[in-house]
Amino acid sequence: MDKRLKFKYKLHERYAVQAYDNADVWAGNLTIELDGVRYDSVMARAFLVPDSVVEARVRAELFVADIDLATCRTGDVEARLWTDVNDRGFLDERGEFRTGAGFYVSMHIVLDGGGQPVLSGNNLVFESDVIHIDQTGVFHYTVEFSADDKALSDASKAWISVNDIALNRDGVITISPDRVRRCLSITEVCVRKVGARLDADGQFVSGTFCDVTSRLEEMQTDVVYLLPFFEPGFGDLHTGQDVRKGALGSVYAVRDFYRIDPALVTPPEEADFLSLVSDGLIVDLDLQTLLHERQLSRLRKVGDFNNFRTFKELIDWVGRDALIQLIGRAELRALTRRAHALGKQVIFDLVLMQTSRDCPLIEQYPDWYVMDEHGQPKIHQIAWLVYSDVALLDLPFNRPLQNYLSGIAPFWMRTCDLDGVRIDASQTVDRPFLKQIKNRINAVKPDALVLGETLCELSEAVDIPVDMIYALLVDFHRDAEYGDQYADFLERTSGAFAPRTVAMAYFENHDSPRATKIWRERYRSRTMALLRNIQCSLINATAGTAHYVNLAYALEWGSEWGEETRTDFEESTLLHPEWGDKEPHSQLVAAYEALQKFVSQQSELQTGHVYFYRNIDSEDRVFAYTRYTRHSGLLVVHNLDARFVREVVCPIHLLPDVLLLRIDRVPMYDTYEFFHGSDSDPGIALTDEGVSMKLQPLQSVVIKLVFRS
Repeated sequence: MDKRLKFKYKLHERYAVQAYDNADVWAGNLTIELDGVRYDSVMARAFLVPDSVVEARVRAELFVADIDLATCRTGDVEARLWTDVNDRGFLDERGEFRTGAGFYVSMHIVLDGGGQPVLSGNNLVFESDVIHIDQTGVFHYTVEFSADDKALSDASKAWISVNDIALNRDGVITISPDRVRRCLSITEVCVRKVGARLDADGQFVSGTFCDVTSRLEEMQTDVVYLLPFFEPGFGDLHTGQDVRKGALGSVYAVRDFYRIDPALVTPPEEADFLSLVSDGLIVDLDLQTLLHERQLSRLRKVGDFNNFRTFKELIDWVGRDALIQLIGRAELRALTRRAHALGKQVIFDLVLMQTSRDCPLIEQYPDWYVMDEHGQPKIHQIAWLVYSDVALLDLPFNRPLQNYLSGIAPFWMRTCDLDGVRIDASQTVDRPFLKQIKNRINAVKPDALVLGETLCELSEAVDIPVDMIYALLVDFHRDAEYGDQYADFLERTSGAFAPRTVAMAYFENHDSPRATKIWRERYRSRTMALLRNIQCSLINATAGTAHYVNLAYALEWGSEWGEETRTDFEESTLLHPEWGDKEPHSQLVAAYEALQKFVSQQSELQTGHVYFYRNIDSEDRVFAYTRYTRHSGLLVVHNLDARFVREVVCPIHLLPDVLLLRIDRVPMYDTYEFFHGSDSDPGIALTDEGVSMKLQPLQSVVIKLVFRS
């Protein structure tokens, strides 16, 4: 029996689908090469430069017993690749999202120079033709085999997927905009807290979009991330009870995803409405989507506002509720417009797991919710955390619900020119839905940033198809005191995720107490707490590696001046931005301004490797590493000890594949410089053993290294 007939018998006749004896027939080991980097099927990542393509090539392996695979030739067995790259899916005529059909690409047996198959162990290896990817998004691929008698062009030819032969999964490709490679820094902002105040009666008055806009220039990061700004709910639809959390209610208890929280909007009586119109911040689309037919009889386009003689006449015709929404959209547009003028992006929090308990969707679509034993929407609970103010959505593989939710981000991005989203609890969401979300977003804005929350074990986060993951190092920094703690965690992270993953790193966020307060109480010194604050952000900005997991530093609004009051958006507490004008907080603000400029100018932080120095301090109280390329490096050294000076020597000669030419003895960045001026010179010197220095308690420095060409 010739090989072709043996392949045909084993692949098509002997076994039923998904019932193959893998000791006899096996297929798998799907890998993909993107621009020279090889990935397994769990996740592959690449960055797309505008007006260019990412080159991809897929490999798969096949084993069939009792066939001499080393003598196989083209034609003995065929393989083809299926993929949906460059096809983000589409909305049909009913507004329902449909995935793309994909297409097939030829594959061939990998041969050596003599025409003999190159085996992987005992397996035949197949490789696809090159695929050009020119769209951002999330895409899949898989491989099929055939050995029947029909031509490749015959539509009835039998193909068997690797997933039907053995336990495999379709490969995942996440293509991100090239700007993500820059490790964009991020400030998290709760709008209701920015500019908030207490009125004469001691009642909390929420901050607004305008307050955020006025402070954008002070936010020394690339991205502003807004916590949910949707209209919140406070009650329970079935019981009528007020179930809000705290005095203010949670911003994550969303009543209407397509309406803005009125508390975040300038009251109509105080807004300069005509200026909003003349500045193009209110558009015709707003009228079409916010007004009903009777109102549209006098207001079909923005120019029709001139038909109203007084503001009272306008508010009587439109109604206060609709006017607030018009102003809210205008002020959100003004925020994004100003941010873009400053070179910043604005993203927002996309809530997927729940709604408020008085959300109209509960009555309209009860099958969208998980119901309790009483037939009412189930309260959302994670471990010991009980979210009694929200109703849990029945999200997994619920296509109508997912179609509705995946349309929220594109709507706001089109409507108010927002630049992307942070996906709440993304690790709990089924991956096909995450793909749908990112692809619908990228269809609206190809260079959008999609950030996925990953508060879970590393192993549960490795396949999340977003541009940037987080929250690495939240709470970790607060208690870390030893260099190996950092090095071990970062090396474990790099070993878990696909190469070229970008991870956002905080030291505090809205789910945690303020770390600076904890440090002040621990060290009994405000200045030492602020030094630890900037030290942690410097670690977050520099301790990654571009070839495995790179880090992007993130702040919660207030971190930059050493805020000690928890954001706690459910309560009427006020933050203290005025601290930023007073010592020693003003020195911290200056340190963050310098950090943003420093990070943006160092190519090693976007492209470099990392090398961690271990055992350079007998008590492991120094965390040191070099970020380096072939030509230059940044030696970053942190004294984690809040009490004692540490003298260390970093053995630069251990760096692989580079030869040191010189060092700059004046640090490029020195955290003590902002608090103590030139009184804390680390005394940098180059010795036979390496670079030596003396660091004050909680001092961090960055030193430039130049290598021989």
